[in-house]
Amino acid sequence: MRVTRTVHKRRHRKTISLNDSELAALERYCTKYGIKNQTAMMRETIFKEVFDKFQTDYPTLWSARELAALEQF
Repeated sequence: MRVTRTVHKRRHRKTISLNDSELAALERYCTKYGIKNQTAMMRETIFKEVFDKFQTDYPTLWSARELAALEQF
């Protein structure tokens, strides 16, 4: 059986600037944990945070107070 995988071409570029200590920390981290592709690591780290935030910020039918009251039951 053949598994097909959808590949999305990355067409949009975003650039970040780091100060000296941030760059040193990133390089030390990548060296320590054997990370060869820093771009992929940063992309995965950023989107893990984004998707985790989406999971906790989903819209609800009730306010936070109403949800807290429902959790008591």
